[in-house]
Amino acid sequence: MNKFRISLIAVPILIFAIIIGSSIVNAEATATFVMDVYLFIAKYFGAIIQVTCFIFLAGVIYVAFSKVGNIKFGGKDAKPELSTWAYFTIALCAGIGTGIMFWGPIEPLYFAMAPPQGVTMAAGSPEAIQFAMNKSFMHWAFTPYALYALCGLSVAYAVYNMKMPNTVSSGMTLLYGEKFTRSKYKDVVDAIALTAICSGLAGGLGNGLIQLGAGIEMISGIPSGPVVWISLAVSITVIYTISSVSGLQKGIKFLSDKNAWIFIAFLTITIVAGPTKYIIDLTAQSFGHYLDNIISSSIFTSPGNTDMWPEWWDTFYLADWLSFAPLVGLFLARISYGRTIREFIMINLIAPAMFAVVWFGAFGGFVLDLQFAGKFDMFNYMMTAGFDGVMLKVAEFLPLGNIIQPIIIVTIMLSYVTMADSMTSSISIMSLKDTNVKEAPIAIKIFWGSLMGALAVIFVTVGGIDGVKTLLAISGLPVMIVMVFMFAGVMKRLVVDKNYSVDELKPGKEIGLKKEAV
Repeated sequence: MNKFRISLIAVPILIFAIIIGSSIVNAEATATFVMDVYLFIAKYFGAIIQVTCFIFLAGVIYVAFSKVGNIKFGGKDAKPELSTWAYFTIALCAGIGTGIMFWGPIEPLYFAMAPPQGVTMAAGSPEAIQFAMNKSFMHWAFTPYALYALCGLSVAYAVYNMKMPNTVSSGMTLLYGEKFTRSKYKDVVDAIALTAICSGLAGGLGNGLIQLGAGIEMISGIPSGPVVWISLAVSITVIYTISSVSGLQKGIKFLSDKNAWIFIAFLTITIVAGPTKYIIDLTAQSFGHYLDNIISSSIFTSPGNTDMWPEWWDTFYLADWLSFAPLVGLFLARISYGRTIREFIMINLIAPAMFAVVWFGAFGGFVLDLQFAGKFDMFNYMMTAGFDGVMLKVAEFLPLGNIIQPIIIVTIMLSYVTMADSMTSSISIMSLKDTNVKEAPIAIKIFWGSLMGALAVIFVTVGGIDGVKTLLAISGLPVMIVMVFMFAGVMKRLVVDKNYSVDELKPGKEIGLKKEAV
């Protein structure tokens, strides 16, 4: 029987036990301590994190369009297991969770109305709107998916072309070789990744419970509180655990397909029923401006200012994405057998990033038009009623809004389920001693699915949700250090040394090979 890597799983469980215990004793002090640790990291390492993530983005894009892009995971005769559509929808839904449903209408308006001290523009001005759209694209489009793609690329190449174990730490073998999988550092890398993603799942579900509870209260009048949160947590946990147990083909593939079509339908209704020309013009101009200023958009430290805008927004987002990257990458590697590196990056980075651009352009344009055309003061609503109900408020201005609102609630649940499903599958496999299996045993999936749901409920009810969400951001720094070695391995082995064989290339793409793999 395949057994647990006990020492590996003990690390996140011990950390969570400490946070839960201290939160029960004093939730406010715990959250303050964890926040102080994050602020120290953001203050002294924020610029390094921003620069490093931009280098990752540039490097991954370069790899996609270089000759290295012709390398196929599994060798030249390997065949993909999923259709291109299924591959795309899984990549899209595994990476975003509930994020774009929540922040789509919020970020563009909030940033436009409350720009940071480090920019010379008036709130609500055309320049502020442009800044807001740039930052929304930076937070949700190319950069986060580049981080996922980097981890996925290094792990997929190691697993399928170097025959390494199916773990995050295998991504380090491109730089250090097979000996790394036998070293003590392997468990350190996997423990960092596992702790980060457990924080993300528990914190994400906990935050989602609060958002969903607020949404249900808004449309039904049922007060949000522990009873609603527990009911939601049980429902969501049961769904994503069943989906994970069902396997890739019957579980997440089915859910991702349905989730993607709902996204597309909601997006289409918003563009068609909203200020269509304004949305299209804003999206096109903002995307062009983003590309023209991608370096300055990606590296914004606002030196000398006291509002700490970059620390609370850019650096916090990047730290979150970094923390999610190893396990999202591990999952993307799992579904990428038979794909070339170029296909992998196009479908796991470019395609979902462009979807995010259109999404934020549509919902950002919709709420900006409401605000500045004098139709509704959405900013005032957002600042008084809170962020949780903004998307539901947007639905009130769409045709059949009373029908769309409950669909939004279901979509938010489904979005989290698809993301949690992929992560539960990855965690389950990585926690095994023998990782070279297509699916983890059902009992292990149920264990991880139930544990994440239970942790989320505990954190919400004892008041520790802020602490665990910040723990996720803190995890970003050690994960980034791991990813620096992954990035160095990809560039050295594949780009500089060209250390791959003709049998790894897509048929007909052998030109440019310098030497055989060693």
